[in-house]
Amino acid sequence: HDRGIRTRFADDLLWLPLLTADYISASGDEKILSEMIPYLTARKLQPGEDEVFLRPTAAGETTDLYEHCCRAIDRSLAVGEHGLPLFGTGDWNDGMNRVGREGRGESVWMGFFLVMVLAGFEPFCRQRGDEDRAARYAAHRASLATALNDAGWDGTWYRRGYYDDGAPLGSHQNSEYRIDALAQAWSVLSGVAPAERIDQALAALEKNLVVQDPGLIKLLAPPFVDTPHDPGYIKGYVAGVRENGGQYTHAALWVVRAMAQARRRDKAARFLDLLNPILHTTTPAQVALYQAEPYVVAADVYGAAPHVGRGGWTWYTGSSGWMHRVAVESILGIRLEAGRTLVVEPCIPDQWPGFEVTWKIPGSGTTYEIQVKNPDGCSAAITQATADGVAVTITTTAARIPLCRDNKVHRV
Repeated sequence: HDRGIRTRFADDLLWLPLLTADYISASGDEKILSEMIPYLTARKLQPGEDEVFLRPTAAGETTDLYEHCCRAIDRSLAVGEHGLPLFGTGDWNDGMNRVGREGRGESVWMGFFLVMVLAGFEPFCRQRGDEDRAARYAAHRASLATALNDAGWDGTWYRRGYYDDGAPLGSHQNSEYRIDALAQAWSVLSGVAPAERIDQALAALEKNLVVQDPGLIKLLAPPFVDTPHDPGYIKGYVAGVRENGGQYTHAALWVVRAMAQARRRDKAARFLDLLNPILHTTTPAQVALYQAEPYVVAADVYGAAPHVGRGGWTWYTGSSGWMHRVAVESILGIRLEAGRTLVVEPCIPDQWPGFEVTWKIPGSGTTYEIQVKNPDGCSAAITQATADGVAVTITTTAARIPLCRDNKVHRV
């Protein structure tokens, strides 16, 4: 909730495919979707208005949360000429608020994002017997996947979208903004990219956007300076600052998550280190360059001379929350599944000897003491797993432990 009002919608929905389906259905809290919530209303934008500051009023209508979700999702299903979601006056990147202001621009990232939203919400539709909607969402998800791998693919990476006039952005055809980290990361996270394109997209991302020294992952490159198109207020930032070619930590953490999901074990941990503020301040020279607190997350790190490596807008809660999730869920690989199973799926470098985690079930006195050992220096696969001395189910990369809520200590 640390960006503009347009992205509050996107940030809220991010929790839907990545967390809610596991948490809500498992913990017996489906009733949250039945909570009755009122609507607000406000006037529509006038011709020539991109945005307006106003006070909304009560709409006089109330429905359950499920219906709120459905209306939000249904509002996003319109597509443009290439079969991709409309960009509007900003998708995740509200700085690109003039890419689709005329209603024809399209967002590749929004396509990946919407695939995950639809996949995460379909089970709730089926639980409620809303089969027609579930079928419609499934069909739209399949259509999006096809369009993303057709109009969204640029040859060696995924484009970011299209302007109202049909010109691509995030393409090798562009002299500025040739590649975008968000599109590459979400092509993996959404499950849309086939294996060979994952390899190409992540390789292009690393080559063009990862800077090992002083350590940052750029959102896009090269930055907007002289492009004849008007992408929006992002172009008003100095080249290399904030979204305009700097590291935007919120998105950079999704790059780490994508690396882990693609089982790039060494790179996932190494890229997380690039984002760690402590590691930007270990010497006086680093402190002088970074110029930000070492104990909180910075929203952005500048990516172009003369300020490469300088941190900006610290105490950034959206990024810090994702940093915690990526470290615990993606690198250490500890997560809940359907609220009944503890999954341990480490994605650590071969040189790590292991790690230990004390994990307490929220709202319970039950504690799991998890010890992961890597004695042979090969973290590619799990060979053995036990819970309280009893063997548990394992796959190549994951151990699955049935949860107990008995206010006791269990050892994994």
